[in-house]
Amino acid sequence: MKSIIEQIYYGELNPCSLPTPTCEKYIKARDAIEHIRERILQKYPDCKDLLEEYTDAIHVTASCEGLQDFTTGFRLGAELMIEILDET
Repeated sequence: MKSIIEQIYYGELNPCSLPTPTCEKYIKARDAIEHIRERILQKYPDCKDLLEEYTDAIHVTASCEGLQDFTTGFRLGAELMIEILDET
């Protein structure tokens, strides 16, 4: 079995491509977002482009937040391992 470092190096492990959450709370929220989007478009069909711009901006911010959370968690995990392995 390859080490995690080797898997990352060879492109076999990509945290961004891991499955989306499957918990009930996430699924309900995702469905609610789609339902609200459909309602907005039914009520204001002329705002389709504006809604798409808004949705794209939300996706960018969510992606940036995900990157920040991943980086923070990774660093915290690394610091934890350093402390665990420190013999002093």
